[in-house]
Amino acid sequence: MTETVITQNEFIKSYIHSPYPLETYEDYLDPKFPSYVTVLLLIIGLFGNSLSALVFNKKPLKKNSTFIYLRVLCYVDILVLFFGLGDIILITYFKFVIRNQSIIMCRMHTFLTYWSTHLSSFIIASVSVDRAIATNFIGFAKFYCTQKTAHKIIISLGFLSALINMHTLFFLGYHENYFLYFNSTVFVTNKTACYCASLYGTNYDKFMNPYFQWLDLIFYAILPFIIMFLCTFFILRVIFMSNKRMESKLSRNSFAFLRANGATPTDTEANAEPKTSLSTRFKKSFIRQNTKSNRFNKTLHLTYTLVSINALFICLVGPLAVVLITIKGKEKVTENKLLFNILYILAYSNHSFNFIFYGLSSPPYRIAIKNLIHSKGRTSNPSWNTSQCYRSKSIRTNKSDK
Repeated sequence: MTETVITQNEFIKSYIHSPYPLETYEDYLDPKFPSYVTVLLLIIGLFGNSLSALVFNKKPLKKNSTFIYLRVLCYVDILVLFFGLGDIILITYFKFVIRNQSIIMCRMHTFLTYWSTHLSSFIIASVSVDRAIATNFIGFAKFYCTQKTAHKIIISLGFLSALINMHTLFFLGYHENYFLYFNSTVFVTNKTACYCASLYGTNYDKFMNPYFQWLDLIFYAILPFIIMFLCTFFILRVIFMSNKRMESKLSRNSFAFLRANGATPTDTEANAEPKTSLSTRFKKSFIRQNTKSNRFNKTLHLTYTLVSINALFICLVGPLAVVLITIKGKEKVTENKLLFNILYILAYSNHSFNFIFYGLSSPPYRIAIKNLIHSKGRTSNPSWNTSQCYRSKSIRTNKSDK
């Protein structure tokens, strides 16, 4: 009897293999890491991205191609937080792994998680390209930096991200029978377990490990890093050169300006009419310089917003990419679990804290929030609206009396 049991055990050991699932938070879960961080991060991210999406949908901002990208980025980041941090919270608090419930849940959840994270990185890189073209190629920017082009690019990036991760909808996951061991006796049940993984030894498993893991790292971090770095370099170069030009123009004194406009001291003393025409010409030139500086300030504010987003992405996602490259294959070692808990939370923080940098670096964003708060106050307080109406009427009557 003992020999038969041994042979059965050997048969089962040769048949059963430990699954090699996709890299999920379940594999890196460390009880030492505080679980409330994920909940707090999810609340902050949902609130911030919802507020930003509402602000970017207002008329002053929705016409700009940069803010179109940022508005869609808010929606995509909400999906990233919902599928990523939501999965972590279910595992941490309820010991519930949504991917192991069925093959359909496994494939849909995996596809949407990878699709949203890749699309988020693609959109951030597209914002950098949009700003680089707007500052370096002004003629081409009239055709590229438009609402229609922004929408077409976003749709194309969505299809590209879906195409990259489409294989998970068809090949990921498999079923396997339960095997129970009790007093050296083997019981095989009729129930089957769902493993959200690639079946070990198959061609798909060879594709997932390591080829798709590297593709995921390239599309999520490495490629956006390269695009952001190059675009930021070209944008800052143009801004630096523009600053030098503006400083040289502002450093001109009034005598040099008069000579440039063809006036001499004798002309101004002899005749009053050229003096008047000269003053009007001075005002017009000042207005032109003022409008140019205003346009430059708007471009500068958008650039500050972009650079802050790029810096946030590099600082929060960069450590995860570096560690994954250096210690590839040792992610599930017990000593490394706490490190990867921290790194994954930092990566998800990139999708939660963008709205803070919008407010710090973009005056139009702050103005839109103030207008949004004031508009909510007007609609919620009817007495304020009536008082404003009476005030406007009294002002009109006073003007008519005068």
